[in-house]
Amino acid sequence: MDVTLLAVDDQAGNAELDAFLDACPTSVTQQTARWRDVITAIDRDEPLFLQCRHAGRLVGVLPAYRFEGPLGAILTSVPQPGPLGGVACDAGADREAVYAALLEAFVGLASARGCVLASVITSPFWPDKALYDRHLRPDYLLENTCQVLDLTDALDADGELRSGSENLVRNLRRACSGLLRIDEAQTAENVDAWYDIHAARHTDIGATPLPKALFTGALRHLVPARKGRFFFVRAADSGDMVGGGFYIHHGTVMDALMPSVSSASAKLGPAYLLAWHSIQWARTQGIRFYNWQPSPPDSGVARFKRQWGSRDVPYWYLTRVTGDVTRILQSSPAAIAAGYPRHYVLPFDRIGAGASLGTGSSSRRDAWQAGGTVRS
Repeated sequence: MDVTLLAVDDQAGNAELDAFLDACPTSVTQQTARWRDVITAIDRDEPLFLQCRHAGRLVGVLPAYRFEGPLGAILTSVPQPGPLGGVACDAGADREAVYAALLEAFVGLASARGCVLASVITSPFWPDKALYDRHLRPDYLLENTCQVLDLTDALDADGELRSGSENLVRNLRRACSGLLRIDEAQTAENVDAWYDIHAARHTDIGATPLPKALFTGALRHLVPARKGRFFFVRAADSGDMVGGGFYIHHGTVMDALMPSVSSASAKLGPAYLLAWHSIQWARTQGIRFYNWQPSPPDSGVARFKRQWGSRDVPYWYLTRVTGDVTRILQSSPAAIAAGYPRHYVLPFDRIGAGASLGTGSSSRRDAWQAGGTVRS
C-alpha cells in the first residue's frame, strides 16, 4: 500500500477523488473535495488529503486538515460543522491493510507537521471502530450520538410515516394547513434572508451563528454538484421568510446540517413543515439515512427528532497524542472553544481545573456538562 498527499490544485487528482467517493458506499459529503472547498474558505484550515493506492489503484482516502491554534496545531479528519467521516475504503479492498496504511500516515503527518493532537471522527453508518482501535491506537475517546431516521423503516411505500406521536401528527397537520409554503429556489437572495433568521435564532439561545461563508460557499460548490440543498419556509399570505435549512447529501446519507426557524413564527410549525418536506425530498433521491446530527442530551431538540421515529446512533472522536499537549490540558473549555472555533480538540471533561486526569474514554454527557452546553 502506498500513501500520498493530494495537492489541492491537482485537477486530475481531484476528479479521481470525486469519482472514487461517488462509487464508495461508505463515503459521506464531508470527505469530498467540494466540502473541502467550502470549509477552507471559512478559516485557516490546511487540507492534507491522504490517498492510499494498491498497485496504482486508489483504494482508500482519509481527509485531514491542519489547524494552527493558540495552544498548538491540531490535525483532524473533519473540522467545521457536521464533522462525520474518517477513512473511505473501496468495497473490494483489503480494509485492514487500507486502514493500517492511512492511519499510520495520518499520525506520521501530524508529527511531521508539528501537530500536538491527531483526531479522526468516525461515521455512525459504517462499523469500523475496531479498525481505528487497532491502527490509530487512540489515547482519548469520546463517544457521541446523532439521531438518525432510517427512511426504509420510517416511511411506507407511499411515503407516509408508519408511526408518529399524537403531538407529531397534530403539529404536522397545522404546518401543512396552507399557512406556510416551501420555497426551493437555490438563490443568494434566499440564503441571505434565511441567514438573518439563523443568526437571530442562535443569538436567542446564546449560541454562536455559523459563518455566513459556509452557506454561500455551499451554494457555490455543493448545490450545482447535487451534494447540497437549501429548503426555505415562507408565510403563505405575506411571503415573508420564516425558516429554512441547509442539507448535504451523498450516496445513501443526507445530513440536516442546519435548520433554523423564526422564533416569532414557531407556533405555525415551520420546523415541522421543513422536516417533513426535506424527508420527502430525501426519499425521492433514494436516500436511506436522514441524519439530524447530534443534540444536547435530553434536550427539547433531541425529543423533537426522536418523535419522528429516529434512533440514537453512536460514533466516535478518536485522538492520538502526537506532541506536547500540556497547554491544552491546562486550559479551559471556554478558552479551547474560543481558540479553536468549530474544531474538535479534546473532550471538555479532560481539560482544565477539576477535569478527569489522564487519557481514556469520555462519555457524551460528561463532555457536554464540562463544556456547560447541556440545555433543556
